[in-house]
Amino acid sequence: MAEKLQMPLDPPAIDVAGVSKSFGSQLVLDDISFHLTVGQGLCICGANAAGKTTLLRIMAGLLQPDAGTIRICGFDVKSQPRQAKENLGAIFHKSMVYPQLTVIENLRFFALIYGVRDDTAHIQNLLEQTALMPYRYDRAGILSRGMMQRLSIARALVHKPLVLLADEPFTGLDADASNHLVTVLNNFRDEGGTIVMTTHDVNLSLQCCQQVAVLDKQRMIFNAKVSQIDAAAFAKDYLLYARIDN
Repeated sequence: MAEKLQMPLDPPAIDVAGVSKSFGSQLVLDDISFHLTVGQGLCICGANAAGKTTLLRIMAGLLQPDAGTIRICGFDVKSQPRQAKENLGAIFHKSMVYPQLTVIENLRFFALIYGVRDDTAHIQNLLEQTALMPYRYDRAGILSRGMMQRLSIARALVHKPLVLLADEPFTGLDADASNHLVTVLNNFRDEGGTIVMTTHDVNLSLQCCQQVAVLDKQRMIFNAKVSQIDAAAFAKDYLLYARIDN
């Protein structure tokens, strides 16, 4: 088991307040707010073009909101980007790894970028957690989709972030790879990490998140603890479930 992550219980690990975003005349997000404490996981569901990826990109500091604020571990993503990003790991559709480098070379490279010292033991632990140890000397460019996703996760965690953003992390994975990813995400939370993910695979997300939210027509129309909902009904049709509840 890796060393537990540490951060104060106050402020929240993630605090999103009144975030809105438009592209030209097209409103994409309208007054989105939520917060998560240490060790929580939130799955955000929504139809295509609901604004899920845009929200995560704003949280990662890759896009600027038109209104609202986002704080990661107390640091404002806009005014304190360096401190916020030091506490943040992100997985998007692109792997953001170098195909010509081996698995272990990629992790060493990103550890160097983040200024991680004495990274050998930590990288070995990441390789073991993601079941990439047998492939550590393989070039990233020859990895399968599932293996590449595991490397993306290891890359996102190489600097020991407290918060992980994961955009559709189960896309393209077979059942075994998906179940392994659930284990990796749960381990991250168990060690004190906080997760925000987007996914269409609600059944898998409910296994590693304690909260679920629904984006619909630019707004967050639903946000509840998994323990307080009918998980089977939600998984069957989360949009219908959220609209009826509201």
